[in-house]
Amino acid sequence: MFRQLLIAAIVGLALAAPSDKVNGQLKSVLASQGKANVVVTFTQGTDAVLDRINGMRFASRGAKITTMKSQLEELSASSQKNALSLLSGSSLTFHSLWINNRIYIEDATPEIVSAIAALSEVAEVREEYVVSIVEPIPSGNTIAAEWGINKIEAEQAWALPGGNNGEGVVVSSIDTGARATHEAIRNNHRAEYGWMDPYTSTANPMDGNGHGTHVMGTIAGSGGIGVAPGAQWIACRGCSTSSCTETALSRCGQWIACPTLPNGQSPDCSKAPRVCSNSWGGGQGQTWYDPIINSWQAAGIVPVFAMGNAGSGCGSANSPGDNANVIGVGSTTSADGISSFSSRGPARSGIIKPDVSAPGSDVRSSWHTSDSAYNTISGTSMATPHVSGTVALLLSQNPNLTYAQVKTLLEANTDRNLGAAATCGGTPPDVFPNNIYGYGRINARKSLAAAISGF
Repeated sequence: MFRQLLIAAIVGLALAAPSDKVNGQLKSVLASQGKANVVVTFTQGTDAVLDRINGMRFASRGAKITTMKSQLEELSASSQKNALSLLSGSSLTFHSLWINNRIYIEDATPEIVSAIAALSEVAEVREEYVVSIVEPIPSGNTIAAEWGINKIEAEQAWALPGGNNGEGVVVSSIDTGARATHEAIRNNHRAEYGWMDPYTSTANPMDGNGHGTHVMGTIAGSGGIGVAPGAQWIACRGCSTSSCTETALSRCGQWIACPTLPNGQSPDCSKAPRVCSNSWGGGQGQTWYDPIINSWQAAGIVPVFAMGNAGSGCGSANSPGDNANVIGVGSTTSADGISSFSSRGPARSGIIKPDVSAPGSDVRSSWHTSDSAYNTISGTSMATPHVSGTVALLLSQNPNLTYAQVKTLLEANTDRNLGAAATCGGTPPDVFPNNIYGYGRINARKSLAAAISGF
């Protein structure tokens, strides 16, 4: 009864209060539909906590991430207390996240939006974003099946004195899931703390689309399709089909930073992966995923993102791949030209994007329709896992490499005898970095050799 009176009182105040905290688009949706999936952001961001964590010393990486989680949980508990009190008195489904200090509410009514917006600690209430996987392009080409692995010289990297194929490294992806029983990836799935499904809470990995299975095969698949077949992999289903809700992507982002059991219980931050491959996105200059990316950075997780298939126009680089703190990936052909669909820079912020490029046209990898199925498709989604797998090789050689060092090793050791392309952002494609290829097309052998020699 008290909560009901409290809600009624706050709603009364909210209706008379300025509504500038409620996003204009959300107002329109609420007026026309009467409800909406919303995101609540708070005036206190996570940067101060992350700065403090990055200035401290820890006995282990797991201890650092555990401390980061604890301090971010304290921040969110303090910031979100009043909003959660309002929500707990309702029948609404909602998710409170510590990684970005936000609350996600399903089917929020105008009354609850107004009540929450009236809280002084709330910065904004807006409609949830929905993005998509970087939709693959069907291929009619039957070129050499593993040409991408050959092009970046992955097998030569494994054979280097001091080389490796990714052993000892845990890689991850946020995608449509993965068929964990597929012959190419079934032997290196880390079953313990290895799966999360924010949509339907499935206990075991699944993939109803194929995209995620294809991506994981290129990162860590056996039988010649994967860059780092010695690595272990885990996955979170951030995209239900080709659609990816902000809520699911954010819950996956939190899970990547500190994995839990599939039911969301028993977090163990020591189980966090070292690289996260993301072949999803949309729009330009979007910053809503930045707090999660910043937390990954603090946790020692290398973020790799597809640039999108919105080319060939300039300025088509998608978010979050256009973020300055991620490795954004463009796509190349077997002839080392830029793929026609590959999104170009510059980013909305003016920085050069992509950072690097990788094989993405006509890539063969594992598929979800059976345990022995394969498919050949194209997209920056297919280029990105080539980079993520190469990152695993570098981290296997030296687990202490920082994000900046990994990025430098990739960028400084690219191949640059590439095909001609139009100029974007004033930098021609034969001057590196540029807004077509970035620093060039990655070369796993050269990057790993540089890491072995101490670069």
